[in-house]
Amino acid sequence: MIMGTAGFTALQCSFTTKSTREELLLGEKVQSVIVSGASGGVGSMAVMILNKLGCDVTAVTGKDSNKDYLKSIGAKDVLNTSELMKDARPLDKGLWDGAVDTVGGKVLENILSQTKDAGIVAACGNAADIKLNTTVMPFIIRGVKLWGINSVTASIKRRQFLWNEAGKLIDFEALGKSVKEINLEEVNDVYPKMLKGETSGRYIINLNR
Repeated sequence: MIMGTAGFTALQCSFTTKSTREELLLGEKVQSVIVSGASGGVGSMAVMILNKLGCDVTAVTGKDSNKDYLKSIGAKDVLNTSELMKDARPLDKGLWDGAVDTVGGKVLENILSQTKDAGIVAACGNAADIKLNTTVMPFIIRGVKLWGINSVTASIKRRQFLWNEAGKLIDFEALGKSVKEINLEEVNDVYPKMLKGETSGRYIINLNR
């Protein structure tokens, strides 16, 4: 229950960003990666997984109060989301070998323009916006790949592989510190805060409380 769909999505994103690119490029290593929405359920687990896979992870969050927590689960550096809310250039300085984006909108636009040659950006969310205003430049000049992640239609074979890897890549003790247990009635209080971006981590609904 702690991992749920968010955990499965984080596993898919992380393996796509790192392992898929390394296979496509015949072993060229993915080192520097960025994870947006890192305070959320998918983002925080992606930070942890990519760190375990040997990447230098830059976590992006709008909550400066979560900086120490993100570093404790594997982030090497932490950026505030505001730094990626500017209008994106067609191509910016290449900073990332790959990325996991849970936010969309301007954040994804900037990540695409900052991704290095042949990098894979795994996109799974639209917390900021469903629209993407970008150019073809990252794709035809640098060969960047925007890889959509859909947890619903993943094959049984892929599910089995990813869930088998979870035990090696997730620190469940550390993850447990970001999980809050609530009852069904408390959802009415928590959900509006989620929509405003005022929450972090994961919430589990205990129907017996």
